[in-house]
Amino acid sequence: MEIALCYNGLLALCLATPKHYRQLFSHMPTDVSRWAFRTAGWLAVAASFFSAVGSNGWSFGPIEWVGMIGVTGLALIFLWPFRPRAATILGGFVLLMALAGKAS
Repeated sequence: MEIALCYNGLLALCLATPKHYRQLFSHMPTDVSRWAFRTAGWLAVAASFFSAVGSNGWSFGPIEWVGMIGVTGLALIFLWPFRPRAATILGGFVLLMALAGKAS
């Protein structure tokens, strides 16, 4: 679940910037949508941190979180310039896989 929150949080922060938003939706974002993406992104990143700490404790949780945020950030950096729609679809796919893993 932590990796899904990390990826989708970074994806939302990416969509909060006018350049990346316009690249995906072909128009400029409104102030409300930028604020919503920014808030959702930071909340997801914070939730991923506390989820990692909750599952692994304060000794290994922050270390795991730093690794996950680095890996998901690199995936987003390499995927976004070439396939921004695939990056957003991957966010939904990762979230569904995490929810399916939690359910089982």
